[in-house]
Amino acid sequence: MWGRRRNAEARLLADAGETLAYVMQVAEDAHGLLRAARVRLEEAHNQVAATLGFGGGLPVNTVRAQLAQGQATWDSMDSMIATYEGMRASWCDVEGADFEAIKSAAEFFTEYSQSCASTVPNLEGATESLLGLRNKLLELRVKVAPIRERAHAAMAAATNELVWSGPAAQGRFALEARLNAVGDRLHALDAGQIEVDPDRKVTDWYHDVETEIAEIRDAVPRSAY
Repeated sequence: MWGRRRNAEARLLADAGETLAYVMQVAEDAHGLLRAARVRLEEAHNQVAATLGFGGGLPVNTVRAQLAQGQATWDSMDSMIATYEGMRASWCDVEGADFEAIKSAAEFFTEYSQSCASTVPNLEGATESLLGLRNKLLELRVKVAPIRERAHAAMAAATNELVWSGPAAQGRFALEARLNAVGDRLHALDAGQIEVDPDRKVTDWYHDVETEIAEIRDAVPRSAY
């Protein structure tokens, strides 16, 4: 009787070990998909970040806030991956493990596989969003470039005209103060230090600056130079 019981327990333990080996392999496959998705997300993040910092008028503050959200996502993934890899390393050999420990490990690896199955599509969606953002930023940089160049050329011309108007020109100092304020706005636009408004485009902000510079130039006393 005791021999039959020991044999049954041994068979149960062997079956549990086989089940664990199977679910661990499934988890490892799912883990590979998760790691690949995590790498693609980081690559997309880096591609977006690479478009910033050139003073081209892109909305840096807003984009960096979006990137920070992506960073939080993959930090969470890194914690999930590290937990799995630690558990995986501890189960390289099931020799000597009892039934309850094997059962608990099998449950962990099964849950991990399920988590990967739901997480990978989310990561892929986030990656697609970032790549779409990168494309929009590249297109925006092209659209902004000519308007930005005109605004800077107009700013330089207005500055020269005020200088040539001389200190005695009527209203010169008020115009100079206005031009300085517009210059600050222009530099802030170039640096991307603006709050994105759903009703306003970045090109609209540059058009506003360009228009105000034109108004200042029109107000410069022409007779003085």
